[in-house]
Amino acid sequence: MHILLADDSKASALPVVALLEQQGYRVTFVQDGRAAVAAFQADPPNLVLLDVVMPIMDGIEAPRQIKALGGTRWVPVMLMTGLSAKEEIVAGFDAGADDYLTKPIVFEVLAARLRSMQRIADMQDSLFGILDNVFEAILTIDERGAVQSYNRAAERIFGYTAVEVIGHNVKMLMPAPYADEHDSYLARYLHEHTPRVIGIGRKVRGRRKNGETFPMRLAVTEVKRSASRHFIGLVSDISVEEEALERIEFLALHDTLTRLPNRAQFNQKIDALCANPGEGMHAVMFLDLDGFKPINDTLGHEAGDEALIIAGDRLRHHLASGDFVARLGGDEFVAIARNVADPEAALAIGNRLLDALSQPMTLLGTPSRMGASIGIALLPQHGTSATEILTAADNAMYAAKRGGKGRVMLASSGT
Repeated sequence: MHILLADDSKASALPVVALLEQQGYRVTFVQDGRAAVAAFQADPPNLVLLDVVMPIMDGIEAPRQIKALGGTRWVPVMLMTGLSAKEEIVAGFDAGADDYLTKPIVFEVLAARLRSMQRIADMQDSLFGILDNVFEAILTIDERGAVQSYNRAAERIFGYTAVEVIGHNVKMLMPAPYADEHDSYLARYLHEHTPRVIGIGRKVRGRRKNGETFPMRLAVTEVKRSASRHFIGLVSDISVEEEALERIEFLALHDTLTRLPNRAQFNQKIDALCANPGEGMHAVMFLDLDGFKPINDTLGHEAGDEALIIAGDRLRHHLASGDFVARLGGDEFVAIARNVADPEAALAIGNRLLDALSQPMTLLGTPSRMGASIGIALLPQHGTSATEILTAADNAMYAAKRGGKGRVMLASSGT
């Protein structure tokens, strides 16, 4: 145990220091209250012994300033005073002192008090040992939003040390708009008692010391005391969980090779478009690559995969931002161009895609080329259901194949 002893009289203090050190305690000795506060800040002790009457700053003001420094752990402050100084004792307790000893100090009583404080400290350390080793961040704030405690998991999650956070507004751990709204929300809750998070829990975003924001699950519990309230926050960093969920959702709706939407997402898009086509005309294009099989057979599957990735990129970059392109599987792609003006406009888009796909490419260092056969069906002209539209586009694509490949055909003229 580290003990901070402040007494202006070396004659009375040194025997106490000797006794404490003999019993294995580490002692920091100063001779006035201001020095005691500075020593407390520089090297926080486990217990403070303060003489009441000292120069510069007495043993009444020193406890007040020491307690104002806060900290996650309770540090007991014991006053040393004359037996008849009742006013001093009351003033000391009001300033934050926790116990007192009468002077001259009876060593047996001092040792017993220290053992008592040690038992309390051990219980406190046991509790904080549990709190510091749980996976979730646990922090408490007061009615002003100032952080009162902050465990090691919070340090790991947010990147701030406890010293950097305790005493500051908890909104420093929040990004906008949460930080901007926090104080007004807390004030509104204290006035109206209508919770949005307290006792409910929700997903929010936190802010790390490096400025990074991250998803977290927050649960808040209110603790009411006789004259104040405190709020305990339990925080779980769900970044890994959310990234895994996003990955699963992405894989469910995207082709892993080209990163384009897959057949499942295309089915969702075409069903939604058929259910609500609006007033415009939409072109559904079925694309089958020409020359892909020779690349795969001659240069190998790695080159074939690279060719599919290049084809997907070219289709994506030569469609408007509101259009859609997906890989159905193998060397088959499908695109949706929304709100085309007329069949000629649809053909122009198809020919633009065909030209992009026909440009030279280098696969594993080997110059190569591909092309495509494209069939186009118009919604609602060639059908009003997904099955009708896809069948019409697929038939038009095969008609383009039969016509010599490397061409674009409308369903109306190709079936």
